Amino acid sequence: MSYGLYTPLPIPKEPQVNISMNFILGLPKLRKERDSIFVIVDRFSKMTHLMSYHKTNDVMNIVDPFFRDVV
Repeated sequence: MSYGLYTPLPIPKEPQVNISMNFILGLPKLRKERDSIFVIVDRFSKMTHLMSYHKTNDVMNIVDPFFRDVV
């Protein structure tokens, strides 16, 4: 493990190369019992995608809409 100063992440050269993904959990129930938000941010264009989910969704319920809507 190396110690020292923080180094910034490299700047992306094109869209859809470097994305960040996160979940916002613990929200009040929305339509269709959805209580979390899946957040995807493209670091190049700063475009954000927000998708509502149920906290107990499995991976396939997250991957399919991700590739359909984002990729």
